[in-house]
Amino acid sequence: MLLFPVLLAACGGSSNDTSGSTGGGSTTSAEASPASSESKSDISVGYVSPVASEPDQRGIMTGIEQASDELGWSASLLDAALSAEKQVSLVETAINRGDSAIASWTLDPNVVGGAYEKAQQAGIPLIGVNSAGQDVTTSVWYEFQRCDPGGPQAISAERINEINPGAKVIIIGYFDAESTKELSDCFAKEAEKAGLEVINSTQNEADTASGSQKVFEPLLTKYPEVEAVWCYNDESALGVGAALLATGEQIAAEPGDEGVVVTGLDGDPTGVEAVQEGRMSWTWDANTVATGIATTRAMNEALETGKAKEVVVESELLDSETIGEYVNPEDRGYTLDNLPIKN
Repeated sequence: MLLFPVLLAACGGSSNDTSGSTGGGSTTSAEASPASSESKSDISVGYVSPVASEPDQRGIMTGIEQASDELGWSASLLDAALSAEKQVSLVETAINRGDSAIASWTLDPNVVGGAYEKAQQAGIPLIGVNSAGQDVTTSVWYEFQRCDPGGPQAISAERINEINPGAKVIIIGYFDAESTKELSDCFAKEAEKAGLEVINSTQNEADTASGSQKVFEPLLTKYPEVEAVWCYNDESALGVGAALLATGEQIAAEPGDEGVVVTGLDGDPTGVEAVQEGRMSWTWDANTVATGIATTRAMNEALETGKAKEVVVESELLDSETIGEYVNPEDRGYTLDNLPIKN
């Protein structure tokens, strides 16, 4: 993603660059006023992304645009570029320009809470993407973002233990955003349950593959005994894999393999390619376009009724066995009435 000052204004599902401001969870009780008097053609919605340059964020926006087209809405992308303060101004931009509904992936709930309250007071539904909060109408989640029993993080921990029993694990995370910190905390908990030993937990502040490689190289020297590396996104896993392969180390993907297990999250195109080529053990596909469509459906439900159901979109494991069945998210044929939702 895991996981982010540019405003991309889109009308009828298309987007163009302009300036952003002119120059683990549950459904909350916040409700918006139904906008029954608004015609579909009058509805504009905005998605406040934590970092719009990430592939998974582009996938979410693709889904929002696709579903907005289906409903006759206009949609726009607002890029917080990993700044919680910028996210505040962008939520306020969406309110002030008259958006009918807002979706937002929260970076820091303590910073953005006041802006969310303004949306709630204005009767504007606010859908949390992989985030919840006091004034969030409801939330739409990647399955792997949740820390549910037997979920993706538990499965990853168990698979690591099958390949390297009792493995010594390094966590590469991003702790400045609540959602990615929750991911790392969830895996650490599941790792302990599975009998793994977390020997280090470090942040990839750059949120890039090259940044992850620079962070991991000294850790590899300090912890040569490392047997697995869990990463909060595919970019970080790519950097770790590059560092390991540069030393002649192998990447382990199945029981019986020699080497270090390296896992990612998101199912980005570069991550899919790395799994195919053996440079990453596995990743979890976030189903990004479906998540964007589900987010738009939640906005529509909130506009019609004043509230909406919480939704968890299925994540798919992409490993050496399943990678051959991979289909690009935009080619999966999902619509407002056909989504991979977890019961």
